[in-house]
Amino acid sequence: MLIIGNPENRRVTLFQQALHDLKQAPAQVISYQDILEGNLAWHETLQNANYIRIESPGENFQVEQKILELGGLESAMGLKEDKGRIYYPSFWYKGFQRLLQSIASAAVDVVWFNHPDDIATMFDKPLTKKINPKHCLPLCPTFYCYDAFLEYIQTQACARFFIKLNYSSSASGVLAFEYQRATGKVQAQTTIELIRNGAECYFYNSLKLKKYTRTEDLKDIINFLFKEGAYIEPWIPKAQHNNGVYDLRVLAIKGQRQHCIARVSQTPITNLHLGNQRCAVDELNLSAQQWQQIDQLVGDVMRNFSKSLYSGLDILLPRSQDKAPILLEANAFGDLLPGLLHNGLNTYQAELTALYQ
Repeated sequence: MLIIGNPENRRVTLFQQALHDLKQAPAQVISYQDILEGNLAWHETLQNANYIRIESPGENFQVEQKILELGGLESAMGLKEDKGRIYYPSFWYKGFQRLLQSIASAAVDVVWFNHPDDIATMFDKPLTKKINPKHCLPLCPTFYCYDAFLEYIQTQACARFFIKLNYSSSASGVLAFEYQRATGKVQAQTTIELIRNGAECYFYNSLKLKKYTRTEDLKDIINFLFKEGAYIEPWIPKAQHNNGVYDLRVLAIKGQRQHCIARVSQTPITNLHLGNQRCAVDELNLSAQQWQQIDQLVGDVMRNFSKSLYSGLDILLPRSQDKAPILLEANAFGDLLPGLLHNGLNTYQAELTALYQ
C-alpha cells in the first residue's frame, strides 16, 4: 500500500489510522514534494506497489508553487505565501494534470483507489458535467468579460446564476449572482474576498461569505474568474430544512451510495467549512422515490469514473420535489468526513474494506 500525499496532512494521518484499525500494515508515503523535486527514485517505488492512493496536494504552499511551475507559471517560485490567496488556478490545473500523467505512466499493474485520469476529470468541472449530461444542469455560454455576461443575463428568463472556477475545490471561486430586472441592480454572495492595493486587485478565499453590490467590485471579481476559466449555470432553488437550504455530500464507493450527509445553510453556498451545519439524512424525510433517484444518479456517474473506487458527489435536491436530483460536482478527494459512519465504518475504513473484497 502506497500513498502519494503531503505526509503532514490529516488526510494521510486518518488513512493510516484506518489501516491500523483494520489490522493492516502502514502504507508507505511518498510526498508530493519529493516527486516534484526529484528527490528520490519514486518511479521504481510506484512500480513495486500493489495499491496506490493519491491524496489531495492541498495545504502545502511549497507543493502549490511546484505545481504552478509545472503548469508553466515562470514566476511560481518567486511567489510569497499569502494565506488564502487564490493563485492562478488555470496554471495550477495544468501542472496537476501533468503531475498525474507522470504518476500514471510510472505505475504498471497496480490497483488505484482513484485513477489519475479520473482525478483529472473530476477536477475539471465542466468536463464532469459534459460526460454526465443526464444528471447535470445545462451550462450557459462561456464569457470573457463582465459586460458581455451582464448583457446576456438581461435577455434570460432566469435572473440568478452561479459562476464557478473550472478547476477548484472547497468552494474556492464560487459566486452566486443576482440581477434585479425592475431596477437593474446587481449583487453577489461569494467566498471571494477582494482586496485592493492601489490599482491592483488581489483575491482571497474567505471563510465567511462576502456580499458585493458595487458594479466596480463585481466587474473585477467576475473578470478575474473568467480570465482563470469559469463556467456559469442557473441558480436552482435548493430543498429546505429547518429554515435553511441544503444539498447532499454522498460518498460513492464501488458505484454505491454509502456515507451521506446533508449540508444545511442560510446562504446559497453550503460547504461545511464555511460554518454551515451537518444534518443527518434521516431527518430529511426523503421519499423512497427520491432515494431511488439519488442512487440512480450515483450509479450512472460512477460508471463514468469506472477506474476509481470512490468519489464525493455533491447532489442538489431541487425545491420542487417533482424534479430529479442534480449532480453539482464530483470530488476526487471528497471523503474527508470525520466522524461520519456507514455500517459502523468511517469513510477510509469503508474504502479499504471495499478494496479488499
